[in-house]
Amino acid sequence: MEIFQTIWTALTTPNGELINILAIPLTYLEAYLQLLIFSTALNISVDKKQKIIYVVLTSTLMVACNFLFPKEYSVFINMIFLFLSILIILKTTILKAIIALILPSIIYAFLESLIAKFMLLFFNITREQITIIPLYRFSIALLIFIMLYIIYRLLKHFKFTINILDNIDKKNKIILICNSIVGCVAIATQFYLIGYYNEILPFSITILSLVSLITYFFISIYSMSNATQLQLTEQSLEEAQLYNKSLKILHDNVRAFKHDFSNIVQAIGRIC
Repeated sequence: MEIFQTIWTALTTPNGELINILAIPLTYLEAYLQLLIFSTALNISVDKKQKIIYVVLTSTLMVACNFLFPKEYSVFINMIFLFLSILIILKTTILKAIIALILPSIIYAFLESLIAKFMLLFFNITREQITIIPLYRFSIALLIFIMLYIIYRLLKHFKFTINILDNIDKKNKIILICNSIVGCVAIATQFYLIGYYNEILPFSITILSLVSLITYFFISIYSMSNATQLQLTEQSLEEAQLYNKSLKILHDNVRAFKHDFSNIVQAIGRIC
């Protein structure tokens, strides 16, 4: 009984060392769930060997980075590690690597802000307690992972994939990459502000701010993709028209040749 009391005390009191220990296995689980989400949404083919290499390598580097560097620097270093890992290990394009980096991060940050806000309201605790008490940190992480897995299963069930990125020309890819980077910075800044003022802002304002910003970001990408798709369709129609024109010219030439050949045969017949 004393052992359980000791464990409960360690989980319910500020304990930075225990939080760091719990963060290690949670990092591996988070990397795996994020891999499932972006590989399904972006239609990236990943075999078992690539999954193991990606999860083990990225999670190990992230854990080491969190111990070696301050938090404000480790976030950006981890993002660079993840981007390079997606690009090299999963052998995908730069645009897909950026989207794969942004998409699960946005979902995770959104769920974290939402769940943390619920806990602040219903359990009457502070933001600092959520940060330094292992039980709260572990509960939030567990709920986030459950919701991430549900999102993955929904993507898998409805076969939702983003295939429009494969048909974008070079110019629009550059525009889309720049738009994604700027959108990522804006969303990260918004999440930071909401996290900082989470105890002050009303719950409705928090949800409205997050939903509107994320919706605007994805609508802008969707609109640009649709415009690119329309452009590609117009190019296909022009190519089809040129092909039909070539076929018509070829058909006229064949008819002319047939007419000339018939006249030649008739002339030879008369001579004979």
